[in-house]
Amino acid sequence: MFGNLKVRFASIAVSAKISGQTFCGVTGKSISKGVVMKREFVGLAPVFERLFTPLYGQPCWGVGPGIRPTLTLEFGKPHLDIREPVGAPKGASARIKAHLARRRIFVHGQWHLWLYFCNWELHYMGRKIGYRSAEATIQRGGGSLNGEKLVRFSMAPRSMRCRFDFDLGSSIRTWPSDSTSDQWMLYAPSHRVLIVRADGKYHYGRSDLALEDRWKPVRVGDAPER
Repeated sequence: MFGNLKVRFASIAVSAKISGQTFCGVTGKSISKGVVMKREFVGLAPVFERLFTPLYGQPCWGVGPGIRPTLTLEFGKPHLDIREPVGAPKGASARIKAHLARRRIFVHGQWHLWLYFCNWELHYMGRKIGYRSAEATIQRGGGSLNGEKLVRFSMAPRSMRCRFDFDLGSSIRTWPSDSTSDQWMLYAPSHRVLIVRADGKYHYGRSDLALEDRWKPVRVGDAPER
């Protein structure tokens, strides 16, 4: 499952209208060896194309709840992520101090998608089967998503509604729960992370360093959204 993948998937429309929103999307023919690919993320910053292109055709695994009420998905080969003990900030509670004093070990993929502070729903064949505020449906819905391959990411840049489509009929739909919070994060190889914020900004940089205040607009050029 985690070896080198050679997969093909059908052409995907550059934009689709879902619930009245126009989404910027991807065009792709194949990610098999030796085939030249053509993809466009119309109206989105170039970093989205760079990060999502290698994810197409990758099956997700380890789908489940993170820190409530979040959802996490893994892609690619698994590896151990070892978090060494660190000192707690001044004024931290005894619980936080005890938590940070422990060595923590996680199994992550080469890519780790974390739906953080946003509203989200999990759909299968157009029917809602899971959502942010119901932990039972997170467990059940996450289990059904395991093994499906990501085939499209799309975004409505003005409303910041996002959609992640999978090959066997599942989709995840996200939208802001407020006007400023971090919606979701995509951790990539080489200690990189893409953070998407509710106000239409994103940050891309190293995940193992302190976050710099360098936020850029998600929407660039003439996005096909009215």
